[in-house]
Amino acid sequence: MNADQLTDQLTDQLTHVVAGVRDPEIDIGLGDLGVLRSVSLTGDRIQVHLAPTRLGCPALGEITRRVRSAVADAAPGRGIEIVWERGAWQPASVTAAGRDALRDAGYRVAGAPPRCPYCGCDDVARAGRFGGAVCKVPYDCRGCGSPFDVIGTAGCTVTLHSVRGGSR
Repeated sequence: MNADQLTDQLTDQLTHVVAGVRDPEIDIGLGDLGVLRSVSLTGDRIQVHLAPTRLGCPALGEITRRVRSAVADAAPGRGIEIVWERGAWQPASVTAAGRDALRDAGYRVAGAPPRCPYCGCDDVARAGRFGGAVCKVPYDCRGCGSPFDVIGTAGCTVTLHSVRGGSR
């Protein structure tokens, strides 16, 4: 195997590792949530591009820590740089498996009229402007009475310049 093939193989392995890192707020991998943008390897430096689901997300530090730890375990001894691409995340970035996992956890993804993730009813009422985070809007289902959040709404799509997380 030549050097380029080894680099490609390690990049693929690291992409898989980062995709599996769990979001600290919702039990879903960063790949399925659409947060992982890319992983690149140049020499002994690994660069991971991520897109937060909303501007000012309080979990950015914890996600950075988790990603850095997972990458360091998978490729010890290499420099790691986390680059946050602010404004790059869109509800459409969530994979089909991610939508299923979110629905199972009681969330819906914006982009279609809200339906209850528990019973499928479309007779729902908005319960406020913001849920547990700015990017979530709370709803109540009139069919089964369950509360749920729609993810990917207010504050998720404003574009700013990229912000680089520290490197090691």
